[in-house]
Amino acid sequence: MANKARSKQVKEEEVLLTEEEVWDVITYARNQSGGIYGTSYLNPELVSGRMRDVTLNPLQATQDMLDTAMKDPKSHESQLQSFSQSFELSSMVYKRLLAFLANILAFDITYTSTAEAKDYTTAKYKKDVKAVEDFLEKFNYKRELRVAVKEMLRNDAYFACFRDLGDDYVLQELPSEYCKITGRWGKGFLFSFNMYWFLQPGVDIDMYPPFFKKKYNEIWKKHGSTQNYFPSLPPEMRAGSSWIYWVDIPSTVGVCFKLSPEIATRLPYFSPLFSDLILQTLMRNLQKNMNMAAASKMILGEVPLLNRDIKATVKDSIAISPDLLGKFMALVKNSITDAIKVASAPLQNFKDISFETDNDLYDSYLRTTYGMSGINTNLIFSSNIKPNAIETQLSLNVDEQMMTVLYDQFEPFMNYVMNKNTKTFKFFCAFEGTEFYLNRQQRLDKAMKLFDKGVMLPQKIAASLGMKPAQFRKHMEESGATDFMSLLTPPALEAQKEMLELQGEQTEKLTAIQGEQAEKLASTKSLGQTKTSSNSESAGRPKKPDSELGEEGVSTRTEGTNLGRGGKE
Repeated sequence: MANKARSKQVKEEEVLLTEEEVWDVITYARNQSGGIYGTSYLNPELVSGRMRDVTLNPLQATQDMLDTAMKDPKSHESQLQSFSQSFELSSMVYKRLLAFLANILAFDITYTSTAEAKDYTTAKYKKDVKAVEDFLEKFNYKRELRVAVKEMLRNDAYFACFRDLGDDYVLQELPSEYCKITGRWGKGFLFSFNMYWFLQPGVDIDMYPPFFKKKYNEIWKKHGSTQNYFPSLPPEMRAGSSWIYWVDIPSTVGVCFKLSPEIATRLPYFSPLFSDLILQTLMRNLQKNMNMAAASKMILGEVPLLNRDIKATVKDSIAISPDLLGKFMALVKNSITDAIKVASAPLQNFKDISFETDNDLYDSYLRTTYGMSGINTNLIFSSNIKPNAIETQLSLNVDEQMMTVLYDQFEPFMNYVMNKNTKTFKFFCAFEGTEFYLNRQQRLDKAMKLFDKGVMLPQKIAASLGMKPAQFRKHMEESGATDFMSLLTPPALEAQKEMLELQGEQTEKLTAIQGEQAEKLASTKSLGQTKTSSNSESAGRPKKPDSELGEEGVSTRTEGTNLGRGGKE
């Protein structure tokens, strides 16, 4: 029996596939699923499905799933990211919270260079400046980086490839689930990519940078030609490091931005809110039940007894038969709405029954929950609650501070890709500002005050206006070349003529006046007229900027109560 078992085992081992046959099976499966050489199996439905998988993979959380993930976040980072996407779909206020923070940054840009004063008029400097301006014109960095910020708020990290499409530079997002952070360098994080993504049906590798096609051939077409795994290679040489299906992405191909750069684990920023967000459906249902109860009323009617002295044990002691009572109740119910309940009982001293409700239960829950995020809910909600102007402004400043620190990640990336186009000089860009009008006004006022003192910073003026430096300069050049100033019509021209004629008459009168006494009198009169004119034109205190107003000032300006006292606003 033992010999038979051994011979059977030998026969089974003999029918095992060879290495070449295994790769044939893989190639067949790849072609069948529409892999790199199975493009004939691609169709719009498959391609669209894979495109959706890149950015959206929500997972509805249960209390047990959330508790498990929060206890061990390092092992459930992908699950927590899916929870964040699910909450964004189910909670409008959470969606507004993410959109509010993602759209704060203005991405107004200025730049400096390694050039010295003598270099600014040279042909080399002008050529490099032209290259920088062309790069900023082709790369819509405001649009691309705002997408990165939104993904960072959802998933904590954003993985993308920087691509030159000829007329445009773009950031092509990579599927987050197939990326792993595997290193750091001076300009941020480094990551690896799972090439199994290109075996998914509907993924066309020709829609990605050529780097991935080259690595794909090394792994699956020229099996055995892949390099060993060396995660310590320099950032630009990481293409020579791979492990099975995982390939290290060099800094020349991919970029990784992370909302919390101090930790490598990818956890959504608002993960602490998830324990409260998961109760939103429950709180909504409670509010619904309370409102339904409040909308219902109950009418109780007392059916009299035949004789109040009869004992309760006597059968049929009520004054109306059950059959007639049922018909009467049916008639009453048909004449009123379903929101009113009708009941009757042979009892005494009945009272009306109604259900009180707290209409602010759900609203209070939402405000309390999102107030825990640190964001002032007055900036997201619209309600009858009077906002505190000072607290709102301070809260807004905190939000701006939280988001503007991301500029420290975007600036090195911009410098890295921008200086690939220059030859002689290195350029260093800087982002500034937020989209709030107070921030723009403060930056413009600061630049203009320096301009009045002889410090000319045209790039700062352009940034405060939301313009690129080259755009600002070209607007000025066009204005000068077309002699735009000559097209302007001076306002109140007739009033100016009358003023000049009046000044001429006064000059003649003053010349005719002789003596010290007349001169003093004329000076006194002139001074009095000047004071009167000045007081009439600038009565009251100067108008304060909105950012310096207190509570009373905001109330006065908003309600217009100062107008009745002769004020302008």
